[in-house]
Parts: sequence; structure tokens; C-alpha cells
Amino acid sequence: MEFDPATILPAPPPEHLETLEDYYEVQLPEDYKRFVLSHNGAIPRARRFDAAGVERLIERFLPVLADAEDHPLGWLELEVVASQLDSRLTDDPDGETVTLIPIATLFAGDFLVVDYRASALEPTIGLWDHEQSEDFAPAVTTVAKTFSELLAMLH
Repeated sequence: MEFDPATILPAPPPEHLETLEDYYEVQLPEDYKRFVLSHNGAIPRARRFDAAGVERLIERFLPVLADAEDHPLGWLELEVVASQLDSRLTDDPDGETVTLIPIATLFAGDFLVVDYRASALEPTIGLWDHEQSEDFAPAVTTVAKTFSELLAMLH
């Protein structure tokens, strides 16, 4: 898998990933954490994948930044995007349980997400549809069983 080297941002401190996990009360997939540490915010050269018979395009993986406020790509930072999508990323009306973590932005406003709805220990990778998702009713289609499987699908 190749990435545009000019788009790879410095890795966040490993403890920042731990802080994210603590905040969202999830365990991020190990393959995704390794990716963030080596290809933070990268744009892949092979950016297309198929989901439910439709070809989709990754615009970029969301960066994980310790200080999003002062970064030019801060508006695309994982936590910033998650807070903007807020109640459309969970099916818990109390807002207590985070079930979807956005990890990549797609062409036309959709996102790839780590989906914890079926399993907190073995989350899948899903396509979050911005047009179909509503507050506490996210519309997600499973794309891959793992983050590594997603990367292998890109063409």
C-alpha cells in the first residue's frame, strides 16, 4: 500500500492514542493504531473501494493531532469530526455509548468508521452515510472485518 508522502503527518504521541481510547471508552484496533503512528492523516495512492456495489473514494484518512486548534488540518482531525457528527455516530439516545469512530473522509461527505455496535472487542470497518444517518440512527454498511482488510481492498 502506497501513500502520498507529502500527506503523511507526524505521528501523535502514543499516549494521545491512549487518551482517545479512554475518552471514547473503546479499544482501537491494533492495526489502525500502527497505521496512525506510521501514516497519520495520509492520502493513499490507491483510494477506491467497493461498498454495496458502489465504488467509493477515500479523500484522506483523518489525522490524529495532539493540538488540532493550531494545525491547518485541524478541522479534519478525528476528534473534531467526531464532535461535529456527534449524535449521528451513536444509537444511544443518552449519548453515553460511542459506537462509531470516524477514521477517513470519503468523497461526497461520507466517512469510514470503526464500528463497535456488534462487538467492542472485534470492531468492523463501516461506511457511514451522511444522507441516511439521523440523530441516534446512524446508517452504516459494513465494508471490512478489519482495518487491514480495508487497506487490502483499495485499488
